[in-house]
Amino acid sequence: MVPAKDTRELLHRLYRDKYIELFNINQGKQHNPSSMIYLWGYSRPRGTRTAAENVCIALCNMRLRRQHEVEVGKDWIERAKEAGATDENENEVDKLMFSRFCQGLERLDNAAIQLDETLMVLKDY
Repeated sequence: MVPAKDTRELLHRLYRDKYIELFNINQGKQHNPSSMIYLWGYSRPRGTRTAAENVCIALCNMRLRRQHEVEVGKDWIERAKEAGATDENENEVDKLMFSRFCQGLERLDNAAIQLDETLMVLKDY
């Protein structure tokens, strides 16, 4: 069994994120929260639509983050293009920083691909 306090918090979080609906029924003429009956409803299409919208927002944020990282790391990209086959001018710190930059972009790309695949599954579902 889940404690009442945890249940209220989870239900409120689901309601706030638009996964479930709330219906209030007053038992008297006055608005008294302790005497009200709360009915929670879940709709499968609404839950699927909300999940897909959340994945779309996350994918958009991931693409914006990657765009920002590329703008910040323009100098690393230009250095790599200028260096070409000769690595004489680069020191070990530059190589390490460039590899970290590339690894960060690769992680963002992988996360975006996973989100895109999740969105395709949700749309087909």
